[in-house]
Amino acid sequence: MIDRSYLPFQSAREHQDRGMAKWMGFFLSEHTTSLVDERNKVDLSIDLTMADKLMLLGQLSVGKLRARLVVKSKQQRLSLYGEVVGVSPSDISFKTKDGYQRINIDDILRINLTEEVEYE
Repeated sequence: MIDRSYLPFQSAREHQDRGMAKWMGFFLSEHTTSLVDERNKVDLSIDLTMADKLMLLGQLSVGKLRARLVVKSKQQRLSLYGEVVGVSPSDISFKTKDGYQRINIDDILRINLTEEVEYE
């Protein structure tokens, strides 16, 4: 216990310090903010190696199969549905219902086959 007998006011002499409890509001605010930031964080991790991507994309272009690609674009994830029509070592040509797009292979996060109706 801290000796406060030198203080002139009785309320100050009898004050009981709450210890770390007075910091709990600050901690909870910071903790809540970090949880919200973590929840809103976009996962841009890649599960596929470059060799896996090239192999899958090559098979998709030969078989004329429809696929769903998850790509990163400006720190966001985009899902594109369509058909791979051309593959080069650095990018692909992807045909969607809106037209053709060139997509950098490094930006591809996931490749899934889909069963989608013809849109031509």
